[in-house]
Amino acid sequence: MSDKKDRKFLKGVFIALGIIVVALIAAFFVFVLYAFTGGPAKVTEDVAKYEETMRKYTQEVTGKVHTGFFTFPVTIPQSAFESVSELIFYFSYQDTWDDPTCEVYLKCRYSEEDYEKEIVRLRDSTYDLENAGDKASNKLELEESSRFKYPVYKAIDCDNHSYEYAMDLGNNEIAYIYISFKSTPASLRMIPKEYLPKDYSESLRHNTFDNGGFNVYVVKKTDEFCSLDYGDRFK
Repeated sequence: MSDKKDRKFLKGVFIALGIIVVALIAAFFVFVLYAFTGGPAKVTEDVAKYEETMRKYTQEVTGKVHTGFFTFPVTIPQSAFESVSELIFYFSYQDTWDDPTCEVYLKCRYSEEDYEKEIVRLRDSTYDLENAGDKASNKLELEESSRFKYPVYKAIDCDNHSYEYAMDLGNNEIAYIYISFKSTPASLRMIPKEYLPKDYSESLRHNTFDNGGFNVYVVKKTDEFCSLDYGDRFK
């Protein structure tokens, strides 16, 4: 009788230990999943929260985005809200390992006056940047090649696995795009594929520190390091 009780007790101990081991393994995999993927993406689509969202992810969030959103407007002009069917805002953020994974998309149709002002801003603005005593005055880069379907004002062109640009769609419309660590068009949820550069996947697949493209936020770059300044437009 005593042997049976001992066997039952040992069986219970082994079952309990098995449950604990399985739970620990599951907890480890959940930890690894969240460490590398950041868990589910945090998504904002309410255009009324545009300024709040941009300020949050450039100023407040730990592991904040690696951009100052120089191509994006600080505020959305009222005329864009008058064409509400054409106004789209989508902000997706995951605090993934080392660098955030992001998809940010804003599309506006402006009045003629606001559109012209925005084109002038994109074309003519100079950004004074500073990092550790080094200084630079940079501008967005205009590209009108067949690589893009429409003219673009670039802040980041395939640098650090990212793209940022404003696309002049004509008809008083501008699309603003920021993508970070999304290597294929299929990984994008909102940005239209026709708004991407033709070499999107290939360029990101081969992107390294040595062959990075244009980046308006660079203050100084050598063979060994790169210093950047994302500014504080949304402060």
